[in-house]
Amino acid sequence: MRNPLPLLFCGLLMATGIVLAGCVAYLPGLSPPVAYPRIVPERGELTDINVTCTFLFGDGQVTITVPVDQSIYRGAKEAGKTVTIYDEDIPDAEWQAGLYRTMIDDPAQEPFYTALLSALRSLKEEQNLDSDLYLELIVVLVQSIPYDTVTANGPKYPIETFVDGKGDCDDKSMLLAGLLAREGYAVALLYFEPENHMAVGVVCPGYTYRDCGYAFVESTNVILVGVSDGLCDGRIILDSDPLVIPVGNGILGYGSCGETHALWEEVKRIRKETDLLAAELNLTEGEIEQKRTELDEWGTIMEHLEATGQTREYNRLVSGYNEMVRSYNTLLAEYWSILAEYTMLVDRHTYIIGHQYDRQGTYRAVFGA
Repeated sequence: MRNPLPLLFCGLLMATGIVLAGCVAYLPGLSPPVAYPRIVPERGELTDINVTCTFLFGDGQVTITVPVDQSIYRGAKEAGKTVTIYDEDIPDAEWQAGLYRTMIDDPAQEPFYTALLSALRSLKEEQNLDSDLYLELIVVLVQSIPYDTVTANGPKYPIETFVDGKGDCDDKSMLLAGLLAREGYAVALLYFEPENHMAVGVVCPGYTYRDCGYAFVESTNVILVGVSDGLCDGRIILDSDPLVIPVGNGILGYGSCGETHALWEEVKRIRKETDLLAAELNLTEGEIEQKRTELDEWGTIMEHLEATGQTREYNRLVSGYNEMVRSYNTLLAEYWSILAEYTMLVDRHTYIIGHQYDRQGTYRAVFGA
């Protein structure tokens, strides 16, 4: 994620509003303390850009094609991505929140949102999705956009992220929040300044991330709503409380955090159990190897006794040798039993991790409900 750096006002000007050296006077009560960027569509007749997205959702793969006004896209590309601060007393949190909301809600992007949401609503109707599943559809769409490393050009407008088909955490989070807000969900951006990370929050009754009022929604990779582990493929650990930036005026919440949390608790339980089983397997393997060595040594002795006709000594040792074989076979059976349990848990873990785009189906497959 890129930190949006402000451009500071470069001097005091006369109250008449004279422009000097490119700076505009800040007049308390008459002019805004911060100037935010805006999109100016590029002039000229430009054909639409048809953007096709294919991603896994539910029990299969879905594809949408969305026409995007190229003049707006190019205008977004050329638009500034910084703020100009005229009142240096304005808190950082205020101008930061203002910048992100301005970039999400720039009116030039509304036709883009309308076209994209029209395609998503068609899928909602085709698959008869309830409000939770529809939220998940939107979330998975954005999560499936490839994560891009930080560039020096500042955050992207949502229209850029969608057309470019890539973005980092703030790019993808702004796109996701913008879409969810326009579908009536109560959402916010969650900005973690110390970790230089951004996610999305959605209201989920009974569940709140760090008492911020919202459940956590990661945008960088496909992960269940409400789960804050596994961020950016494990590259980020969040220790700070987020700056909460509400987006839109939606009132719809998400009601399936109980299932997503149950699935993630199962993931954590499996990880603990497989760690213990792996240690037990290693220990048992060592015991098996030791017994195998002892059996080989005894076998060599028994073969020698039999070959040299030392029948009495052979008969004296055979019962001990047979007991050692039984002990070895018992230990081997125990090993295979532990390995079977370990393999079953690994398969269960792999299934959950690999099907996070299908909360409903995964929950049923894992818990049978």
